[in-house]
Amino acid sequence: MPALSLSPITDANRTKFLSVSVLPDQIKFSGTVAEAYGSAEEGIDFHGIWLGDQPIGFFKIDRLYHTRYPFAGERELGLRAFMIDANQQGQGIATRAVEALSTYIPQHYPDAQAVVLTVNMANPGAIRCYQKGGFEDTSETWPHGEAGPQHIMRMDLATKPAKPTLRERFKPFFAWVRRNVPRGMRLFLGVLLIIGGIFGFLPILGFWMIPLGVMVAAMDVRLYRRWRSRRANRR
Repeated sequence: MPALSLSPITDANRTKFLSVSVLPDQIKFSGTVAEAYGSAEEGIDFHGIWLGDQPIGFFKIDRLYHTRYPFAGERELGLRAFMIDANQQGQGIATRAVEALSTYIPQHYPDAQAVVLTVNMANPGAIRCYQKGGFEDTSETWPHGEAGPQHIMRMDLATKPAKPTLRERFKPFFAWVRRNVPRGMRLFLGVLLIIGGIFGFLPILGFWMIPLGVMVAAMDVRLYRRWRSRRANRR
């Protein structure tokens, strides 16, 4: 089977997704691609689902979902108008596409913490699909759906921890320097590290030694400045 992929819809491929259509009884839940294109809602981005080079699905990401629905947080996106072409249904493609959202959305919306959707209570197939794909039922309901009351579902997005800074990575080393290297010698150690960093292309050594050496040397420089400042104040 060809690979499944997601991508933003652009002006170049926009018309290709007009061929995506759901079964007649599903239109009341998802609408149509033409209706989505025709609505001029602020904060809406269109995305497509591909099977190889064939467009087979469509969904909208609502960046202003929290302003339209009180149950959504400021950093939560809305998933809307999710649909898989009728000819591709029943093969697990919808579940695979939903699963792909957990990695796809952070790539395009790195500040988002979660994705939220509402799904009609009379649409059990869609509910199962979203649950298999990683959404959780919040046990809350939204009574104002156009086709009736809806379940509120949410998918938390895994956020990568911030990459530690050089100072954070070498915090134990700096503590060791303060305990074991006498004042006045830290500048000398820092210069040696900088020199080693200059030859970072050699084995064992590395260019990361240059900023490390600067920070070690700065320990003595700061102490010297404080000593000069205190001495000046005594005069």
